[in-house]
Amino acid sequence: MPRSRSLVPRPAKGQVRVRVQALGMSALGVQAAGLVEAVGPEAGGFAPGDRVSYRVTSGNGGLNPLLPERDLIGFPKDVALEKAAAFLPLGLVARAVLRFQRPVGRGNTLFVHEDPSGADDFVRAWASDLGAILVDGPAAADVVVTPADFEAARRWRGGHGVGQQAAVDVFQAVRRGVFDDLTVTSYGIADADKARDDVASGAGPVLLLPAA
Repeated sequence: MPRSRSLVPRPAKGQVRVRVQALGMSALGVQAAGLVEAVGPEAGGFAPGDRVSYRVTSGNGGLNPLLPERDLIGFPKDVALEKAAAFLPLGLVARAVLRFQRPVGRGNTLFVHEDPSGADDFVRAWASDLGAILVDGPAAADVVVTPADFEAARRWRGGHGVGQQAAVDVFQAVRRGVFDDLTVTSYGIADADKARDDVASGAGPVLLLPAA
């Protein structure tokens, strides 16, 4: 039966309504990706059909949320919705590590300590793309990523413009296939409890697909 139009909320001033297509779950929380359905007055940065991502909080849950335009990060059509949801949060941590804590380049030898969130796998993948050589222990490395580096990266915050640029860097890495070899486990919405169990056991990222 078609959904009644009266049940679909209309965006107010500065708001955007999103149809969620994928939810990326990790130790960092939940990242949604979807399509803009409608745009309210004075929210001219997006148009219906645009792809956007945002961090899910207790106040913006649901599969058709109304969101402030400032909370959305846009991304291009050549980045899959599933990849945006799965890779953005841990990709942002990896970017902060490699941009601010431990920059690497071609020829650097790198050892990365494990991180409970799974961000260590993202750092290794991105560092390899930058030309660094991964080694098995800190004694053989000229750059070592420590647990303290991950903690500092998770605390990194910027204004919306800075955050958008950081996301652009992650999406460029996604386009290059930097994270394609990382394991992503997918579940349908009916298996949300299994997805949460995977995240609690240290798996990451886990993808929840509302349409599956």
